[in-house]
Amino acid sequence: MDFNLTSIGQIIFINFLVMIFLTLKFAKGKADNLALVGFYTFLLSFIFFPASWVFCWYWSRKKYVGN
Repeated sequence: MDFNLTSIGQIIFINFLVMIFLTLKFAKGKADNLALVGFYTFLLSFIFFPASWVFCWYWSRKKYVGN
């Protein structure tokens, strides 16, 4: 396979879109500040994208803690 910078950028961007959607879906109702969760997902997706998978897994496993 021939990978160039454009195709790698597209893969990272698609990963970003999927991870932000899933993380916000999982964090809804569990997080106090949903915008901050989205911002962290944005940073993790573009700096080191496998970390965004762990962050998404964290929110999918977190239990709701009521007040």
